Amino acid sequence: MTIKQALTLRNIMIILCIFMLVLLGQKALGIEDKIQTVREAERLYAAGELIAAENQYRLATANTAILYKEEQINARLKELAPITAIRSSLRGLVLTLEDQLTVKDFTGYMESYASLLSLKSKYMVTGGPYEVYYRQLSADSGISEKMTAGFRQFKEQFLAGLTESQKNAANNTTGAGSAESVKWSLLQIPEAYYGGAGAKEELLAAKFEAHDTARLKALAAAGSFQPMLDSALSMEEAYQSHSYTADWIEEQVQESTTLILNKDLDGDHTSAFAGHAVAYRKYAESAGLKSSKVLKLIDSSTTRLLREAARQVRGGQYAEAIRLYGNLNPLQDTSEAVAAATLAWNTAEPVRLLPGGDVQGSYKLTASVTGRYGAKVAVAGVGASGRLVYADMSDDGTLSTRTGDLVADAAALIELTFDESLSVYSEVPVVTAIGSREDGRRTFTAYTIRPEGISQLFSFAGSGYELIAEDGSIRVSDTDLADGQDGQTAIFRQVNGAYEFSEIYREVTYTPIDASQLELHPYEKVTLSCNIYIDSAGRTVASSNGRYLILQGETGGVTGLAVASGQFENGYEHAQTDAGEQYVPVFIVDSIGSLSIQMP
Repeated sequence: MTIKQALTLRNIMIILCIFMLVLLGQKALGIEDKIQTVREAERLYAAGELIAAENQYRLATANTAILYKEEQINARLKELAPITAIRSSLRGLVLTLEDQLTVKDFTGYMESYASLLSLKSKYMVTGGPYEVYYRQLSADSGISEKMTAGFRQFKEQFLAGLTESQKNAANNTTGAGSAESVKWSLLQIPEAYYGGAGAKEELLAAKFEAHDTARLKALAAAGSFQPMLDSALSMEEAYQSHSYTADWIEEQVQESTTLILNKDLDGDHTSAFAGHAVAYRKYAESAGLKSSKVLKLIDSSTTRLLREAARQVRGGQYAEAIRLYGNLNPLQDTSEAVAAATLAWNTAEPVRLLPGGDVQGSYKLTASVTGRYGAKVAVAGVGASGRLVYADMSDDGTLSTRTGDLVADAAALIELTFDESLSVYSEVPVVTAIGSREDGRRTFTAYTIRPEGISQLFSFAGSGYELIAEDGSIRVSDTDLADGQDGQTAIFRQVNGAYEFSEIYREVTYTPIDASQLELHPYEKVTLSCNIYIDSAGRTVASSNGRYLILQGETGGVTGLAVASGQFENGYEHAQTDAGEQYVPVFIVDSIGSLSIQMP
């Protein structure tokens, strides 16, 4: 029989009837099931088993086979809505936790934990109407075990990451900073999942300290001092932002910094010491440290090094002192100390003031004075080229330099000196270059040092010279005047700012005479004893052996007993005497020596 033959109208009707009977049977069963469910829910409700009742009421409302006591069911479900909410929330959280653990979503996991706490605070109130129901529903959901297992998983994951980061830090490899987020995640895990607050604090403190100190030690060992301080400061700020105290960071910084600073000091690396000390001071300021053993070490060591530099200055080790002061300048302003050391050095070795004077052998002859001519130090030198150079330094450290011409016969020079008497007379520094000659004489070439430059004052040869302050002339003994005569004393006088030969010096001798012999020695240099007074006309009069003389010339205001030196030039004038007015000789005085006793 074919399908077409079987599908007759009668057969189709039979099939439809069977299908309808099945549906009716299912409907009847659904109706019966709902009625029984409602009855069971009512029984449980009446017995106070509200959790089971709420479940039955939900099953009943989900059964749409018949509308049966719908208002009563809805009323009961409305009454038992908190149980429904608890059950639904717990079921949703369990599913969410499973997903978050699968993808290792710790942030989401903590949000779920916060949601659980919120749900618990709402329904699990001690003595509250839903406390017992929350406890039962929570236990039935297994959420506590799920939450505990999840936090254990995250904790183990984070602790392993921290350990790996610590290994990297100890090996000074990259990635040490990745542990920071791990730390804060570990801090977020509630203390209950560590076994209590004490256990959590002990475990994390040990892990954090081991990690942080390994990182700081590695940086210090690698010579990365500034990165070590930066890392420490960053760690401290991060801990503070998470309200966590990590005393070991500063302790490790103190330990590492102390070792580094002592190594600098022991190796006499003062520049490195200063650099490390400055870096630590900045770190301490940023970290809010007012005092620490490292700050005390820096201060005491700096004081000791400054004393050492001062001792070096006193000992003449100027270069070492200036270098030490310079190395310490980043720690403390040593500019004044450097200036003082430089001044002491320049005072002790004035040749340094001259251009290139700090190079050994730059100048064949030098001369210097201190505290003269308005200068702290003044120095003159003849360089290898034979050129005269002058430099002076004022009290404020200002340096002035002047360069003169080549000194004649520089190769024969034996001495360079500041001529004090000529300097006083000229009111500017005068430097004299002295050279030797084969005939035993010496050459003398003097130069005046003025702000506008150096100019020659004189140049002559002889055995010596002397400035005559009365008239500013210079007497040169055993002068070489190129006339073949020896032993002559020449007089040089200043003409247009330079000394020139004037005449041969003739020494004058005075002949002692009596006043009665005056006319016998006209125009001769003579001396005579006399008693000097001033007459009514204000003239200086002298009496000698009953004879009177008028004195003119260099009388000097002397009165009383004296010796007058000079000459009679056949002149006469009137003078008041004891015998009245007389016509007496005029004696031209060169000098007068008083013989009167001066009473104290």
